[in-house]
Amino acid sequence: MGLSRTTVHVFAGCCSSAFLMEILMARKPSSANLVTFLQFFFITLYGFIVTTKFGLIGPKIPLKQYVILVALFFITTVANNYVYALHVPTTLHMIIRSASSPASMLVYCCVKKQYPKLNNAVGSILISIGVALAMYGGAPTDEGNKGTFLYWSIGVTILLATLITGAFTGIQQERLYSKYGKHPNEMLFYTHAIPMPVFLGIYPQLKDTSADLTADTWFLIALNILTQFYCTHSVHNLATKETSVTVTFILTIRKFLSLLLSSIMFKNNLTVYHVIGTVLVAIGTYVYFDFFTSRRQGPVSMKDK
Repeated sequence: MGLSRTTVHVFAGCCSSAFLMEILMARKPSSANLVTFLQFFFITLYGFIVTTKFGLIGPKIPLKQYVILVALFFITTVANNYVYALHVPTTLHMIIRSASSPASMLVYCCVKKQYPKLNNAVGSILISIGVALAMYGGAPTDEGNKGTFLYWSIGVTILLATLITGAFTGIQQERLYSKYGKHPNEMLFYTHAIPMPVFLGIYPQLKDTSADLTADTWFLIALNILTQFYCTHSVHNLATKETSVTVTFILTIRKFLSLLLSSIMFKNNLTVYHVIGTVLVAIGTYVYFDFFTSRRQGPVSMKDK
């Protein structure tokens, strides 16, 4: 029953956040950095009040141990939000992010110096083919619009790079959990609080963007911030109760549900390549994670939320 409630919370929070983010990016693509900043600010403020009790409770994990994790998490989060402004369709965005399995396998093999198992390799190949088909189907077809295609190419490159940084984020998170114990609320707070000064570097952009927003756009941003916090908090709670396999499976279903809702609500151009790619990603994810069902799993990575 606990799993059922938590799973419902994950679906409700993450699907709502993705739905609102797509509306925001359709209206104001340049607001991606502002939305990211406000998400970080809200989670930081909540964590300072609830988790640290206004700074009276110190961290269980030494702050210096967060440096690498925070850098990887911040780069991955900001980059994933920024590509919305580079003409990468939300459909393609979600399918590429579903390819975290082959990226994690590649990074794990390099770091641990181990060859992948058969299930890992087969699942990763299926997912990679599915992502490639989705990329092909999502590419702009107007050959005369070179600027759009260039931005699209840059956006896809950034998304593929964040798969790698996200995989390293998961490895670093697992290392800290194994060494210092599980402290999901603390980690949620510090991974958002420590990068806050970085936003000072784009303060002029944030100021100009905020001054150009309408009241209804601010309302959508507020809803997105709340649902994103609900999503992130629910994923961290689920990670403390269930194995990585269960969490990843639930989050993968959530991504495909978001994809389906996006196609229905926004009438996105869902080509046959997207459909075939999505099916291959789903099958590949099942094959890949089926290998881990008999093994003890570590915590879910923050890149999956």
